[in-house]
Amino acid sequence: MRDGLAKRSFVVRYLMLFGGEVGSKLCVLVAFAYLARALGPRDFGAIELALSTTIFFVLAAETGLGSYGARIVETNPERAGQLVARAILLRSMLAVPAYLVLVALSIWRGSAVLAIYGLTVLLTPLNTQWVFQGLRQMQWVAAGSLARYGTFAALVLLFVRPGSDTRLVAAAEVAGALALGLVNSVLLFRGLRIPLDWRGAWQGAIALLRQAWFLGASDLTWAAMWYSPILIIGWMDPARTEQVAWLAASVRIVMAMHAFVWLYFFNLVPNLSRELHHGLDGWRRLIDQSLSASMWPACFVAAAGTLLAPLVVGIVFGPQYRDAVLPFQILIWMIPVAWFSGHFRFSLIVSGHQHLEFAASAIAGVATVVLAVVGARAYGAPGAAAALLIGGVVNAIAAGVLMYQVIGGIRLSPAAPAVMTCLTAVVTGFAASWLIGRTGGAVLGCSLYAVVTASQWDFARLKRAWEGR
Repeated sequence: MRDGLAKRSFVVRYLMLFGGEVGSKLCVLVAFAYLARALGPRDFGAIELALSTTIFFVLAAETGLGSYGARIVETNPERAGQLVARAILLRSMLAVPAYLVLVALSIWRGSAVLAIYGLTVLLTPLNTQWVFQGLRQMQWVAAGSLARYGTFAALVLLFVRPGSDTRLVAAAEVAGALALGLVNSVLLFRGLRIPLDWRGAWQGAIALLRQAWFLGASDLTWAAMWYSPILIIGWMDPARTEQVAWLAASVRIVMAMHAFVWLYFFNLVPNLSRELHHGLDGWRRLIDQSLSASMWPACFVAAAGTLLAPLVVGIVFGPQYRDAVLPFQILIWMIPVAWFSGHFRFSLIVSGHQHLEFAASAIAGVATVVLAVVGARAYGAPGAAAALLIGGVVNAIAAGVLMYQVIGGIRLSPAAPAVMTCLTAVVTGFAASWLIGRTGGAVLGCSLYAVVTASQWDFARLKRAWEGR
């Protein structure tokens, strides 16, 4: 099976996924920007609350098998048919009770939206992108993502109008998830021609649960860090869903950008696994090179987002969402924090220390929940946004300490130039805004960052990465 697969360098694989995800995230942003304007903050907040609730149940059904399966397929591709069969069985066993809980919550709230969104939980057995990740066929991952979010966006734009029933949005989400499952199935069984091996599937599914539950629990704690502030605001005061809208609008933009952080590590996982398998020296060199290169775009996003927040939020969601500007200025700093901490988290995962990665995420999740309760009560959406950012910093510290204890230490200095340049650019931009206006200050700050980046960037290294070296 693997002999006929094209081999591509890290940068080529990343650009394939990047192209697919750009299209996918543009579809999502266009769809949700349209929904925010068409439905208004109150209904938009209700949709985001239902979607954020559903995410926890989807992750519970997926139980971390994506990262675990990709690692196994990368090193042992002939086990793909066996792993897919067991993953389908295990996810089905978990998805049915998860959906029943969602139905009960939907009845309790007196709204069918949550029950319709919950149908995506039943489709999790069809989420087999991890096989393509393990085989480094990232163009197929991108194809599935485009199918899902393109379908969702098309249905929203075609059928949702001001005053429409919010159940239409939930139905569009389910249709998108079904499109992803169909594309994955066609590529898996007709493209890769992987035959499912159901022998010992029941015992194998139980064994998979024992081996991967740490990753699933880690995904849940990671979701708690990102989405618990939305849930806390929404469930604390169900009548004020516009507060959910202010926070969720900011999270929506930041999560669209965070997808590229995830894509980066989605591609980096096989490289981290290979280097750790051969020894710590190669792993340290890879982390060194990754930090020195990847933190520049990450910090640029934070600087530009902070300075241009009023313009960005206004363009995407409209003037009704001006109260989302401050939460967005806070949350945009999650991009460099998550990109930095990802080197620690995924090193723990590929080295077989999933339980420690879970511990770091659990610590961060608990911290976020506690701080979100306090922050939301005192300051509303900005307080909840600050809780999320602090939770991200806690996660980075915890994961870094645990990685140092079980794998080894790394140098953090390669990230310092980008961080210092970012802070300088932000301070310069805000200071200049008093003299030349907000837009002029933002342009000056971003230009300063771009000039320094160009003077520091090693384009020869980028060329070597493109060539797979």
